[in-house]
Amino acid sequence: MFSNLFHPLHGSSWYIAILGCFALAGILIAILQSLPHALRRPLIRIVTFLGGLYYAVEYFWPTHSMPIPGSPKHMGNFLTPFISPAANMLSVIAGWTIGLGTINLCQIHGKRLLHAKEGKLNSLVFFIAMIAMFTLAVLKQAHPNLINKNLYMLLFEGLYQALDSTMFALVAFFLVSASYRAFRVRTGEATLLMVIAMVVMLGQIALGQQLTIHLPDHGFWHNFRVEIIRDWILTKASSASVRAIAFGIGIGNLAVALRVWLGLERGAFFDS
Repeated sequence: MFSNLFHPLHGSSWYIAILGCFALAGILIAILQSLPHALRRPLIRIVTFLGGLYYAVEYFWPTHSMPIPGSPKHMGNFLTPFISPAANMLSVIAGWTIGLGTINLCQIHGKRLLHAKEGKLNSLVFFIAMIAMFTLAVLKQAHPNLINKNLYMLLFEGLYQALDSTMFALVAFFLVSASYRAFRVRTGEATLLMVIAMVVMLGQIALGQQLTIHLPDHGFWHNFRVEIIRDWILTKASSASVRAIAFGIGIGNLAVALRVWLGLERGAFFDS
């Protein structure tokens, strides 16, 4: 049913679809902006509740054999065929989020350029990079010839990924500084953290492994080799801690999701 509605477009149809999406988004934004403030909160709560209600009903409703396209033996209920179209809404939400972020960045850097404030050169570079990347991405999608593909890859792989790697390489120095401050032996917890970190680091390098290479390869004393202790810390002790943290985060996510779904959350988008 939905496969006939959404299908790839090429050529002039692709441009018309893009312009239509921009026009539809503008009309929708205008309608939402024209709504009275008294109606915005109920509308947000109703849409949020209906969206959450679909997934709650679909996953808690008893399932039965229900063939769907691509999976003749699929087990589901009457709402199961709509999972994929509903999941596609995440792309729509992500698109709106990116659009709002882009508008915000353009406002900030545009004001900086117009008033010639400090950092205006960085703002100019931002606009040049954004326009160039956006233009080449559109050309690569609309006209996938060799020139457009090579120019796009030059900016994406030759420049963007290189800058990305450089940024994370610089972040490593801040991590070393933070580790130094954290490993200062002032409390029992800091001492334990420092000892564990030293064992893991020694187990990662050949020089550290040479310290316990004289221990046998089998038997009781084999467990005291630095690489064996390192593996135990990384695969056993750390895994249990990570699972405990993930379990706590999952409960927190569930609590926040229930508050948002039932309209109990408070904030800029929920209060007047």
